[in-house]
Amino acid sequence: MVAKKSPPPVPVVPAVEAQPLNRASVPTVSRPSKPLPMPENIAGVVGYITIIPAVVFLYLNPFRSNRFVRFHAYQHILLWVAGVGMAIVASLLWAVLQLMPFMRVLVFPITGLIGLSWFFLWLLLVVKAYRHEMFKLPIIGDLAEQRTDA
Repeated sequence: MVAKKSPPPVPVVPAVEAQPLNRASVPTVSRPSKPLPMPENIAGVVGYITIIPAVVFLYLNPFRSNRFVRFHAYQHILLWVAGVGMAIVASLLWAVLQLMPFMRVLVFPITGLIGLSWFFLWLLLVVKAYRHEMFKLPIIGDLAEQRTDA
């Protein structure tokens, strides 16, 4: 006949008294009152598509209460304003350079390089927003951050 083994003894855990939670020491994370209808990184990317979603995101309540979306919307608006200003200056410079025959050869390559650099800057900002990074441009990013925190 096989002898039955007794189960191992159950360890005794000492009772621990529950300590009251000090609410003052718990950090609070500010969340928007309503959840966004889309993930915030996608909202940041959509803000860079054209100027219209960036402006709309600053006025719609669930988006304007989110710091990430507000920062990218302000940065895109300020970049757009800088781009329009640079386009005006470039068009005036282009018109002056067209009057000089030996400079006409340089106008088209320079304008192509400027347009290509703006496209790659825009693409960089879209990728950084998609990766959920608060990528700041040197001057425009600081202004956008000031507007976001105000």
